[in-house]
Amino acid sequence: MDDGKVHSDTTGRMRVFIVEDAPNMQVALGDLVCAAADAVICAVVGSEAKALEWAASHAGAWDLAIVDLTLEQGDGFNIVRQLGHRPDCGVVVVFSAYVTDVIRRHCESLGAHAVFHKTESRQLAQYIEDLARSPLPG
Repeated sequence: MDDGKVHSDTTGRMRVFIVEDAPNMQVALGDLVCAAADAVICAVVGSEAKALEWAASHAGAWDLAIVDLTLEQGDGFNIVRQLGHRPDCGVVVVFSAYVTDVIRRHCESLGAHAVFHKTESRQLAQYIEDLARSPLPG
């Protein structure tokens, strides 16, 4: 799934961009997102470079990015920094096994709209469900 391409026509559905390098987590996040909301996975990438490249070439083409902090190349902090404050980007959420209170505050200062530890999948699902019910930015 880590091909960085738009996977489907997303008319009327929440469009989700996943940045995660572990294939099993890519699948699990896709399942979680689609169970929580009427959503389509627009792209799945596993590195900082691929994430920034895809986001730059698909400005406005996604509503929610779910970003892991530790990746096969680079890290999620720079992705959050690059995407978190851009007006042509959607909501940026961090989902990582390395979230502490300090990391949470740092991610929020970089522009993350929400930050979840990987043990908080229920909270992430609720956040996605709530986001799907609200008007999406952009």
